Amino acid sequence: MASSMYTNQGGPAINGSHAMVGFSRTSEHTLSNLSRWSIQNRSLPRPDTIKTIHVYDFDNTLFMSPLPNTRIWTSPTLGLLQRQGCFMSGGWWHDSRFLAATGKGLSIEEDLAWEGWWNEPIVDLVELSRKQNDALTILLTGRSVSGFSDLIQRMVASKGLDFDIIALKPGTGPNLEHIRSTILFKCMFLEDVLNTYHGVEEIRVYEDRVKHVRSFEEFFAQYILTSPRGPGEKPLVAEVIQVAEIAKTLDPVAELTIMQKVIDDHNTILEPGVPPLQIKKNVFYTGYLLSPSTTSNLLKNLPLANEPGMKFLANNILITPRPANQQILSRVGGIGNKVDFDVFEWGCWENKVWAARVRPSDRDIPIYTESSTPIIVLALRGWDARPADTQKITNWQPLPENQVLRISTIVGEKLLLRIEENTPEGE
Repeated sequence: MASSMYTNQGGPAINGSHAMVGFSRTSEHTLSNLSRWSIQNRSLPRPDTIKTIHVYDFDNTLFMSPLPNTRIWTSPTLGLLQRQGCFMSGGWWHDSRFLAATGKGLSIEEDLAWEGWWNEPIVDLVELSRKQNDALTILLTGRSVSGFSDLIQRMVASKGLDFDIIALKPGTGPNLEHIRSTILFKCMFLEDVLNTYHGVEEIRVYEDRVKHVRSFEEFFAQYILTSPRGPGEKPLVAEVIQVAEIAKTLDPVAELTIMQKVIDDHNTILEPGVPPLQIKKNVFYTGYLLSPSTTSNLLKNLPLANEPGMKFLANNILITPRPANQQILSRVGGIGNKVDFDVFEWGCWENKVWAARVRPSDRDIPIYTESSTPIIVLALRGWDARPADTQKITNWQPLPENQVLRISTIVGEKLLLRIEENTPEGE
C-alpha cells in the first residue's frame, strides 16, 4: 500500500479544478447533522473523544467486488458497463444484482460471510480501528443509498465488522444540492466530518482507485490550507493510502444470466421508438478448444524453452479463423462435440514460434481443419511472431510412442460478447 501525507505545515500545489472544499461552510456542524449521512441508526461519539479518523472505501479496498469479466465482453462493452446511464437500472456499479451475485449468491454467501471475498489485511485494520478508543471508523462508498443500503449492511454484519458511520451516496446532499459524482460526494462528506470533529489530529483514507487517491490528496491539501487550527490545537495530518486492487469476477454463467435480465428489464420500459438493447457475438475463430487444465498439462509435458518474452497459448486446434458455416459444423459434429487428439510431434521456428502436431485419437472420427495436419500453436515470442508462422516449421520432433500425449477438446468458438442496440440489420 502506498500513502501520501499532508499537514497544516505544507503540501503540494493544488489543482483548483479537482480540489473540492467549501461545500459545508455555512452548514451547522453537529453530530445530528453528520449522522444523516449514515445508513445506520446509531449515536456518534462526542468530538472531544476523537483524535483520529479512519475511512475505508468498500469496493476493491475492503471487499473484492467482482468486476465485469474481460474474458466475456468486448472493450467497448466493458466501458459501457461502467456508466451509470447504460441501463435504466444503472450500470455495473449501480444495479445491486451484480454485487448480490458475488460468489455463490446472496442466499448462500451471507451464511458464509462471503469467505474469500474480503481483503483480509484491510479487515484487520478495520478491527484495529474499532479497538482504538479515540478513533472514528467510517465505511465510505459511492454505491447509492437507494440501491445498496440493505445489501452492504448485511455484508458488513456477516463479517462481524463494526463502523461508527456507513456512508453511501445519497441522491442529494444535506442542503438538497445535486451530487454529480462519487468523488464529489466523498469530499463533501469528508469535509462535513472534519468540520464536525474539528479537533482531530489525524485522518487516514484507504482507497484503491488512483484517480480518487489524487483527488483526496488535493482535497486534504486545500482543506488544511483553508482551515486554520485554533490556539493550542495540533496540526491536522491527512494520509491517503492507496490499496492495490485485486481483480475478481462473477461466475460467467451467473454474469450472463443477470446481464440478460438487466437488459430485458431495460427494454420493457423504453420509450416508444428507442431501439432495444441486445447481447451479440464477436466470433474470432472456431476450433477444437482446450480447457485451461489441459493447456497447462500440455505445456508442462513438452520440452519447450522458457525464453524471455514468450507468450504461451496452447488453447485450441484451429478449425477456421471465423465463424464456421453449417457445412463445416456438420463435419466436426457441431458446437459442443467432444474430440480427443494425440500430440505426436512438436517443433520450433527461429525461436519465435512453437507448435505441436496432433491427430484424432480415434482415426475413424471425421475432423476438419484448414491446415493439412491439425496443429496447436504452443507459444509465440517477439512482436513479429504470428500463428501462421507455424507453416515455416520444418524440423518436427516426434514424441516417443510411450510419451504421446492425449488431450480432450470440445468444438467451440472463441468469442467475446457486446451489448448494443438491436437495429433492423441485426448481426
